[in-house]
Amino acid sequence: YEYMKHIAEVIYENEERREDSIIQQASHMQTAFSFVIAAVFMATPVMMEYRGHLTENFFFVAISSISFLLLVSLIFATMAQNRKKREVFPSIESIRDKIENDYKLFQTIAAREKYLVKMYEKIHPSLEKSNDRRVLWVRLSMGSFYVALALCIFWYIVAIIKIL
Repeated sequence: YEYMKHIAEVIYENEERREDSIIQQASHMQTAFSFVIAAVFMATPVMMEYRGHLTENFFFVAISSISFLLLVSLIFATMAQNRKKREVFPSIESIRDKIENDYKLFQTIAAREKYLVKMYEKIHPSLEKSNDRRVLWVRLSMGSFYVALALCIFWYIVAIIKIL
């Protein structure tokens, strides 16, 4: 049980690091959203002023489609950071009560470590499921962000073609 306890601790710690990493990635996506949306809206007045024969409708469609996907990316990144209720370790008080009430079950080191392993078995799936959901939100955020960037290039090429 000492070995199993060690493995359970390592697996749980890795899942906690994974959670931190996913939340950090979501935060980076929010930062990227901020920079790109600021760039789009700072460039819009200049583009409108020097638009030549491009219509306002063209710019409305282009900027709206890009902004929409950027907002979708922001929403997904924000959802990835949301902390939902999940299984956690029991309180110290409940552990103390369990040990005091069933002290005979905790007399050997193996029994104590078995109790810890069972706690990890109980809480790990909840954290893993939560992290898997976060990964999905981050991937959707990144996907919509990349599509928004691709739309920037697409509308730029369309504008060049229309001008020529």
